[in-house]
Amino acid sequence: MSCTLHRAAFAGTCLASLLAFATAMAATPATGKVADQPAKAPATLKFDKAGASATAKGKFKGPKDVVHDYAVPMQAGQTLEVKLSDKPGTAFSYIYRPGAPQVEGEGRKQWTIQPTVDGTYVVHVFLTKSAADKGESASYELSVTRK
Repeated sequence: MSCTLHRAAFAGTCLASLLAFATAMAATPATGKVADQPAKAPATLKFDKAGASATAKGKFKGPKDVVHDYAVPMQAGQTLEVKLSDKPGTAFSYIYRPGAPQVEGEGRKQWTIQPTVDGTYVVHVFLTKSAADKGESASYELSVTRK
C-alpha cells in the first residue's frame, strides 16, 4: 500500500511538472524557449466609442522581439472576432481564456469565438520560430471586434 501511494504521488508530481513546462513552452511559440524574465503585461486595446472594435499595429524583429499580447475584456455570450494581417506572412495568433490555456486550435490569422465566461481574454500575436531564428522582421495589423 505504501509503495502504491508513493507511485501515485510521484506520478502526480511528474504530471504537474509536465503541465507547467508545457504551459511555459506554449507561452513562447516563436522562440521555443522559456522566458528568462516575467512576461510583460498585455497591452490594452483602445476600442471605438461603441466599444465594438479596435485595431493595433506592430512589428517584430527576431530573434528577440517576437511576441505581443493584447488584453480584450469580454462578457459571456459576446462574440470575439480577431483578424491578423501581416507581411511577409510569418505572424500568427492564439487566444487565451481568463486563467486558462489557449483556445483550441493552431496559430491562426483569423478567429471567431464565443466566450463562455466573463473576463479578460488575451490575443497572443507571435512571429514563427523559423522566422525568429533567422532574425527576420514582420509588420502586422490586428483587428478585434466584439459583438
